Amino acid sequence: MKTGKTTDQQKKRVSVKPVPSGTKDQGFFMKNKELLMLVVVVIVTFVIYYPALHHKFTNWDDLDYVTENPYIKALTPANLNYMFTKPIALNYHPLTILSLALNYRVSGTEPFSYFLVNIIFHLFNTLLVFYLVFLLPGRNKTMALFVAAIFAVHPMHVESVAWISERKDVLYTFFYLSGMISWILYIPKRHWYWYLCSLVLFVLAGLAKPSAVVFPLILLLTDFLYHRRFSLWVIAEKIPFFAVSIAIGMATLHAQIDKSVVAFTHYNAIQQFLFASFGFFTYIFKLFIPVGLSALHPVPVFNTSLDLPWIYFVTPVINILLVVFALYSMKYTRMLFFCLMFYFLNIMLTLQFMQVGSAVIAERYTYISYIGLLAGIAWLADLAIVQRRIPGPLVYLVMVMFFGTMTILAIGRVAVWENSGTLWTDVIEKYPKSHTAYNNRGYYYVKENMLDQALPDFTKSLEILPAFADALNNRGSLYRLQNLPRLAIGDYNRVLAIDSNHVKALSGRGNAYATLGVLDSALADYNKAYRLNPALATSLGDRGAVFFRLGQYENAIEDCSRKITAEPGNISSYLNRGVAYSSLRKWDLAIKDYTVVINAHTDNPAVYEWRGVSYRNIGAIQLAINDFTQGIRLNPAKSSLFTNRALAYEEAGLKKEAAADMKRARELEAGGK
Repeated sequence: MKTGKTTDQQKKRVSVKPVPSGTKDQGFFMKNKELLMLVVVVIVTFVIYYPALHHKFTNWDDLDYVTENPYIKALTPANLNYMFTKPIALNYHPLTILSLALNYRVSGTEPFSYFLVNIIFHLFNTLLVFYLVFLLPGRNKTMALFVAAIFAVHPMHVESVAWISERKDVLYTFFYLSGMISWILYIPKRHWYWYLCSLVLFVLAGLAKPSAVVFPLILLLTDFLYHRRFSLWVIAEKIPFFAVSIAIGMATLHAQIDKSVVAFTHYNAIQQFLFASFGFFTYIFKLFIPVGLSALHPVPVFNTSLDLPWIYFVTPVINILLVVFALYSMKYTRMLFFCLMFYFLNIMLTLQFMQVGSAVIAERYTYISYIGLLAGIAWLADLAIVQRRIPGPLVYLVMVMFFGTMTILAIGRVAVWENSGTLWTDVIEKYPKSHTAYNNRGYYYVKENMLDQALPDFTKSLEILPAFADALNNRGSLYRLQNLPRLAIGDYNRVLAIDSNHVKALSGRGNAYATLGVLDSALADYNKAYRLNPALATSLGDRGAVFFRLGQYENAIEDCSRKITAEPGNISSYLNRGVAYSSLRKWDLAIKDYTVVINAHTDNPAVYEWRGVSYRNIGAIQLAINDFTQGIRLNPAKSSLFTNRALAYEEAGLKKEAAADMKRARELEAGGK
């Protein structure tokens, strides 16, 4: 990219010789070589991420975003209202949640479509990066190609694409970059439609991920790069952008306050500054040498100690030197300052000046911010070529080699995200004292029915952090699966001693009490869980079954109906509601629910028997006989099936068949069946 001034070296490179009339025009490939290479980059990128199409959901936020998120399972007005007015997964990103809801509508919990959408957005973002960098002063297609290519394949970006929960990254970046491009197109002639387009795209970016709130500052930075004169108009035209930014920021603070922000007592101001300095430099370092990558990079301490690795004290000095260099470069060009500030502004909210979560850095935060650093590198490379300090072919060779290296590393990182087992095993290899990694791998083992491997991981997690509520809750759930409800209740009690409003622990303890037959205690836990979070409690517990066992059939039907609305595929709720309807002698309604169960699971003889009884009670005798007969085929040793069919035969006037069935029923009863 050029500085805007024509150097002597550039003048020498301009040919003044006339072009011979016989000279052939450049071929199609040479005219469009950058665009054709961009197509190659897109293809290579798709090949890198293709294995992710066959990956599974992870238990790293995918539970909150998709598999256990009741608000995406039906596009009802109530759910849409909740998405746009309430935080989900400790954040305000309604457009992201809506996109996941659309995925759920298409494929439920089959992850293929979710990964496909992430990859498609990443490919579009690669094209947008190319065009955005091309629009920067100098309009150099080769350098724009380099920036887009490294953006596409850099292993630090794998987390944003191969992780379903990071839909927000690829989605907000799509609108963010489109908004920047619209603004650059607005600057020359200030056409209102480009302004409006930029504003609308910014709103969409902010609704996809709150990190977009820095967009108005990026617009000011872009004005600076394009030498726009500072005036009242330049400020006034940003007012709508800042208003949107403030609104999104307030919604985000409301979502996260007292929830994901770590208590200030854990850290002092010096620690927070060192963490931020470490992050600022580490992201730059990993742009060139992406080693030690991990889904989780825990903070080194959880107290006010300054017993930190030496690198934490060196990075502030390095960062100061980088800033001084960028400021000094403004004597010659605005480009380098723009690039470094683009990086800083887009990553500053994640630099842990105020500690959020338990990670000191996270690779996904570089997804958009690296564009600034890469553009700066490309500008310096082009300057070196123009001034003939480095031969052009050598620069291009280094670029190709860097692209190839990043591609190979990205392939390896994509494989790590195959499932929760591979993901957390990788984290444990990098950070063997991570209580989160052991807990999450244990949870994966539970879901895969590898219970013997799960217990040691939960126990190890609790050895590292004894008051870790999530691990206690998960171990309690494991004990419940192992039919050890009393041990489960012990762990749930410990969770509730830490957090008395822990909905998962309340629901789990309610389930354990129900297993033990302590129905009053179970109902008390369920009721509190429902008061705290009705949707989550509905998905985790089975209060309807307790109501049924207590003979509160109307309440049971109401709860089962609520669960069916939230989870239309929950067959056990249809079964419980059907039995409750039978108990109230609402035979037609019972038949409808039993039919849903039979269509989903045709191997349960009891359901055929119950539906047969319902048919007999409404006078559909032949249908009743058919159901009893099917039940007998599935379980020929169940005496009640023969008794009920005998009664149906009797009502149908088939005396001989009725007598035979009654005889068989007595034989089975005599044999204890």
